[in-house]
Amino acid sequence: MNYKNMKFPRKNMSPSQKQFIRELLQRRQAPITLMHRFFQIAAAAVLLLGIGVFSVYLANESGRSGEQTYAIDLPQGMDILKREKGLEFKLGERTVGGAVPSSTKEKQSLESSPGIFEIKEITNLAYPAERLLQHVKTMTAVQTYHYFLELEDGTLVRVYFHTPYVTEEQAEEAMKTFRAGD
Repeated sequence: MNYKNMKFPRKNMSPSQKQFIRELLQRRQAPITLMHRFFQIAAAAVLLLGIGVFSVYLANESGRSGEQTYAIDLPQGMDILKREKGLEFKLGERTVGGAVPSSTKEKQSLESSPGIFEIKEITNLAYPAERLLQHVKTMTAVQTYHYFLELEDGTLVRVYFHTPYVTEEQAEEAMKTFRAGD
């Protein structure tokens, strides 16, 4: 079928007929009432508020990632390396300690291990703390001082030092400078 050669009936309307149809369509359209406009604005506000709350949530998640930052002054000659979770203390190429997020379960597990020699509450630090002295007797360390600190938000941080690289006095002095922040 060739549509080009087909003739369809054509209706011509006068200007008055066109005007009549135009007015009829305008009368049948639902008028925008004040209530209708209110619901449009309210829906837009709820949508924008939802997007705002979601973006703030995402910004907080990506900015913090639930990770705490730590600061500590170490004895001379030791370096601090930032790791994905916490800090690592180095003396040359050797790891001699660190600071990492911890849990009550980890603390209890360490307390019940056979190598614990001493458990002592420490009161002269910026945060409530407990020190565990663990005999490890490995090729690189003889003992490890574990400090479990409870931060203001209730989370635990484990700061540890390996002897003979860090003495008890050096560990205590360093712990007096320990600070946690977001």
